[in-house]
Amino acid sequence: MLSLRPLAFCVAFGACGVVFGGEMAADQRLEEAASLEDVAAVFIPEDTWQRQKATALEEQLREALTDNGGSDSVFLADADMGPLGKALLAVLNEEPAIPHVRYRLRYAQANVASELSSPLIVELVEISRFNLGPSRRAELIEIYGEKQVAPAAEFGQAPDVAWRLVTRPIMGQVAGLVHVARRELSQKHAADCLEFSCRDVNSLNEAVRDWPEFEPIEPLFDQGPLELSVLQVGLEKLGLHDEPGHTGWRIPEWPESVAAGEPFIDVYIERGLGQDDALDLVIHHDQLMDDHTRALWERLIVLGPGDSALMFSTSDQQPWPRQDQ
Repeated sequence: MLSLRPLAFCVAFGACGVVFGGEMAADQRLEEAASLEDVAAVFIPEDTWQRQKATALEEQLREALTDNGGSDSVFLADADMGPLGKALLAVLNEEPAIPHVRYRLRYAQANVASELSSPLIVELVEISRFNLGPSRRAELIEIYGEKQVAPAAEFGQAPDVAWRLVTRPIMGQVAGLVHVARRELSQKHAADCLEFSCRDVNSLNEAVRDWPEFEPIEPLFDQGPLELSVLQVGLEKLGLHDEPGHTGWRIPEWPESVAAGEPFIDVYIERGLGQDDALDLVIHHDQLMDDHTRALWERLIVLGPGDSALMFSTSDQQPWPRQDQ
């Protein structure tokens, strides 16, 4: 399968970008990588990203999972967790909590074609976290006046950040961390979420589609962070993660129309954008290898706290454009 992804795909679909300091995009060098270090050199160049200790981070994530009611199984606590879940958990665990936030996760794949071993597909994830607290406060001040609005500290004072992970199946894990990097995003850093600005304080998840009617579903949450639990539910509904108690993350099929490093699964999580602390998640699985369906969309909303929380879901399909249109 690896030999079927020449540069022609990149040219044909206009995806021959680079993954250096800016947005995650396709890069021909990821087609030709001979080692995991080659992948890291392109995906997380050291002049713009601060490398983290992958082994130490993985241990911290396992401790966090265990502390939150993880299993006492002989298997590692993160054994079945995929790269999207690990990226989200890393940010939730390593960055300070903020009340008004948007997460954007982007998923891609790359090749490692060493002469000494069989070809390997590695998984690449970028997660960006945008602190919407200052903008939310400014909006309220404009409406009610500064004396009627809480101090800035109450809205969260933390920089916008991005993390990138390179993972591969290894030693009983479906997505073992190989390379990890972090950087802070300046306010000048342009970032698009669902074709809107990622720093927009209004709900982008609501605006992106004319969603079908929501249906209530059973909120089966783990003891860990709510964001992670809802992500796992969404991945299960799209067939990217097995039901609880089974094998976990399923590596998605790499579409022939997608070049190495080009994202084809996006996840958007909004929290604290309305009157209540609602959580709103959208997953967009694009470039499907299907004659009729180009993309699948899944949306989940959680309302209310703790055991009294209510979850609602809706799904949509996006067809490939017709040739006669």
